[in-house]
Amino acid sequence: MTYTITELSKQFNLPASTIRYYEKIGLLENVEHVNSRRFFNDSHIDRLSAIECFKKALLPLDDIRLFFSYEKDMAVNSEKILEMMKSQEVRTQESLAALQTGLAHLQKKIHFYTLVSEAVKNGTPLPDWNDVV
Repeated sequence: MTYTITELSKQFNLPASTIRYYEKIGLLENVEHVNSRRFFNDSHIDRLSAIECFKKALLPLDDIRLFFSYEKDMAVNSEKILEMMKSQEVRTQESLAALQTGLAHLQKKIHFYTLVSEAVKNGTPLPDWNDVV
C-alpha cells in the first residue's frame, strides 16, 4: 500500500516538514518521488513507528540513524546495537526518575493549593506548607 505525506503526517501526528527532514537525514530511505510528490509504503510506516518509539525513549536522531545503519548488518553489529540500547536504557531510566521526582513535587503543590483554595472558599486560615507536606 502507498501513503502520501499528508496521510503519514496525520497518522503519526507529525508535521510534513518533519517527515521530509527524516528523509533528508536518511531515516526514511527509498521514498518514491513522482512529480514532486512523495509516496511512502508499509516499510516507511514501520520505520516511523520505530523512530517514534525511540524518540519516546529519548534516543537522539543521530543515534536512531546509527541504529538503522547497524541494523542493516545485525550479525556484524549486534554488539554495537546491544551496547547502544543498554546505554540508552540507563539514560532513559535516569530521565524517568527525574520526571517522577518532578511529578511528585507537582502533586504536593496541587494538594497544598487545593487546601489553600478550599480555605479561601470556606473563610478558614490558610494552611502552612510545612504542616501539609
